[in-house]
Amino acid sequence: MAASGSTNMDSPPLFLSQAVARETAGSKILWSGRPDPWGYARSRWKQAWIGIPFTAFAVFWTWGASGGFSSNSGKSAPTFFLLWGCMFIVIGVCILLSPFFAAWKAGRVFYVVTESSALIFESIGSLKIQSFDASGLGGFERVSRGGRDGDIVFKRTIERRGKGTRITEVGFIGLRDYVEAEQALRSMMKLSGKSVNV
Repeated sequence: MAASGSTNMDSPPLFLSQAVARETAGSKILWSGRPDPWGYARSRWKQAWIGIPFTAFAVFWTWGASGGFSSNSGKSAPTFFLLWGCMFIVIGVCILLSPFFAAWKAGRVFYVVTESSALIFESIGSLKIQSFDASGLGGFERVSRGGRDGDIVFKRTIERRGKGTRITEVGFIGLRDYVEAEQALRSMMKLSGKSVNV
């Protein structure tokens, strides 16, 4: 892999090294990096707070359904109620643990900017590669978290879930130093002859 000497670049995790080498073969790498685990998990903390009352209610309801309110009746709770309650307890625990899962996932994500494209590598069960060519990238949004850490967002996807919606940001999320990544993206777009919209 060819690399620019003026930028500090991270090496990919071993399990992604072959994929990175294959996708960047013949291209000059302008920048590469890994997300900070807790920076990557930042968006999940709000979800985790929602999980506290959800889990507490699920535990309370399951305890009540299992006979917690009428222990002197001598009747056992229907198995269906216990299984139903346990299912919601598991869902609540998953919501509570979602920031920790996201922090773990950050270790399986790698970002690369070459002279022609921005790449996001993600290996969770299977390999996922998202490529944004300079010619097709409409620009990016820089989100500063104070200092030099933050996100560079290429696009947002909206998923409808029941009555609500979930917005997912796609880009270089959880960077310790977004400045070098931003400079590399500007260089990439300049090399392609495209103006930068930020």
